[in-house]
Amino acid sequence: MCQVDEEGISLLEKKPSFGASSRDCMKCGDRAVVIARIKDAFCRSCFLTYFVHRFRATFGKAKVIRDGDKVLLAFSGGQCSSAMVSLVKRGLDQSTHKKLRFTPALIYIDEGVVTGQSKEERATTCQKISDIMKETGFPWYIASLEEALEIPAQNSSPDTCQAGSSFHSNQDPNTDELAGKLEGLCLETEHTQRCRDLLASAKSLTAKQDLVSNLRNRLLVHKARQLGYHKVAVGDSGTRLSSGILANLAKGRGASIPVAMAFADDRWSDVTILRPMREFTTKEIVMYNALFNVDSLFQPTLATMAGDYASIDTLTETFINELQTNFPSTVSTVFRTGEKMCTAGSDDPDAVRRCSMCKSALDTSVGISSALSATRFSLHISRKEGSSTNENSCKATKPDDATCTDSSSEQCCGQGDGSCHSNQMKSVSAESLSKTLCYGCQVTVRDMKDLNLLPSYIVEESAKIERRSRMRDEIKDFLLCEES
Repeated sequence: MCQVDEEGISLLEKKPSFGASSRDCMKCGDRAVVIARIKDAFCRSCFLTYFVHRFRATFGKAKVIRDGDKVLLAFSGGQCSSAMVSLVKRGLDQSTHKKLRFTPALIYIDEGVVTGQSKEERATTCQKISDIMKETGFPWYIASLEEALEIPAQNSSPDTCQAGSSFHSNQDPNTDELAGKLEGLCLETEHTQRCRDLLASAKSLTAKQDLVSNLRNRLLVHKARQLGYHKVAVGDSGTRLSSGILANLAKGRGASIPVAMAFADDRWSDVTILRPMREFTTKEIVMYNALFNVDSLFQPTLATMAGDYASIDTLTETFINELQTNFPSTVSTVFRTGEKMCTAGSDDPDAVRRCSMCKSALDTSVGISSALSATRFSLHISRKEGSSTNENSCKATKPDDATCTDSSSEQCCGQGDGSCHSNQMKSVSAESLSKTLCYGCQVTVRDMKDLNLLPSYIVEESAKIERRSRMRDEIKDFLLCEES
């Protein structure tokens, strides 16, 4: 019979120590100060070399940026974006071997309207962010999230920045003058209230987070076009991308995963989204900021103080973080698995139809026996029953000589160029929107109470396709062949 004496029990109860103070650097042999992974113990200088090398290698592998390219760095003040700006600044130093060759600038998107901050609170936050950006010496810009509602449709030419809508600086302006301009940036406008109404119309936190993410990405691309930048770098870490992979699968956005987590996101034709921090976990980024005194600013979001089950994004994030605590290779495994995913593309990228909200390739062309077709059929039956109920109520509340009118009864303006220019159609239907949205965005829109609060570039594109479809139905008897 096996027995364990008192000495053996004490040895079993004693847990091995993995602290950095008890280990030596795996590179130089000095006393380690940080453990990046289970076996990767580094001293301060070796950790910096390791961190900078991985950051530069991300650019080198992709071969996307050339000498002299202008890159707009999306700076939110958080840990990841602050580390990204610090690494870019180190890479541009004259003493750096094989330094980075691109020309950077910073942009900050004020999202105070999302969390319901007052004008004074938003001005204070912008002031703190501007102080951090001024220390970098790079040109910097500030815009507000509600400006995304002013973006024209895809077929419209981009307009110039309106006076007072955003603030930019290439130098260090006077503090008092800067505070006044930042206060003007955060003033209440009609778009501010419209942005609040848009978020309030979304029933779930998941839909609100998707709307904010879409508005932020679209505004970053729009500002990059206005300022003459063709590349935008964001600070998405590997941990965030790994949780985003699972969240996108749960939300029906599996087709967009390859572009949503790739280093170079080219879903926009003229602007490329770069993710240079994708090789780092959030833990590594926080350790880098703590060791090298990188300033950052915490800002609340929609998910701040929310429960683990408040949305799909918070649930997957909690799931990944808890697994990463006990199994340190979780983020790497999920991330590399998502990196191998691909979608069936077309030989002509310009011929691929894009979602009017997220600009991902439309994934709604499926067979009649698919789950999406079954979902469409159920929604069609529900809408048909709802429309018949509304029609009966209309007849019950109005006289016999009165009729119920809708947007479909409006006549065409008669321009005759293949696209009706009538402005009579004030509302947009969920059925017409579904023709221009991917499945994930359809789920988000389905969770909204008022579809007319959506940004104009989504509504206008949907209305245009609806008008062209109506015109094609009217003249189909005169067409020589069916339009594809």
